[in-house]
Amino acid sequence: MNDDDEIEEFKQFEQLIQGLIDRGYGCCDDFLLPKTMAGLRANMERLNALGKLKQAGVGNKMVFHEDNLVRSDKMNWIEQDSANTHEKVYLSKIWRFIHYLNNTCFASIKNFESHYASYGVGNFYKRHIDQFKTEKGRKYSVVLYLNQDWKQDDGGMLALYPKMAEQVNILPIEGRMVFFRSDEMEHEVKPSATRERKSIAGWLKN
Repeated sequence: MNDDDEIEEFKQFEQLIQGLIDRGYGCCDDFLLPKTMAGLRANMERLNALGKLKQAGVGNKMVFHEDNLVRSDKMNWIEQDSANTHEKVYLSKIWRFIHYLNNTCFASIKNFESHYASYGVGNFYKRHIDQFKTEKGRKYSVVLYLNQDWKQDDGGMLALYPKMAEQVNILPIEGRMVFFRSDEMEHEVKPSATRERKSIAGWLKN
């Protein structure tokens, strides 16, 4: 990475952090290059073709159960030691963001986890927070969208419910990254109206 790329990356990180401070969530576009976004989409398509996108559930690994009234997406975890070129680029940038967050905000993040999330037409995830009752490790949530040419009429908005503020609807366009507190920000994935909605959801943990 050259100096100009590093400066641009720090600007993105600052935009995410300042948004969190000012309004409870950060948002920046073009978080990863189009080549990487295309590779991540291709990964999802391959996983889907192989039947490896599984029905998502509610709860952690200890108390996991499916509940189609709460969420109806499919998912596949991304391994931290992935050898896939595009996943390595994604993982590496999230780790750089974590180091920046720890150095500038004393966040004490030690690790993170993430998975592909596929929402077919009509799929949703009802209003919730990203924190388990029995496990408090998740501190921040990040969502990266993989959707090319996504329009307002396609639906699938991320609805955020900041405390003491009006609901915010975020369009899930390609390359957009959203960042918020896992234990504070209630949010919801609205149903897609026209086509599959693709993203990577992740959690920074202490």
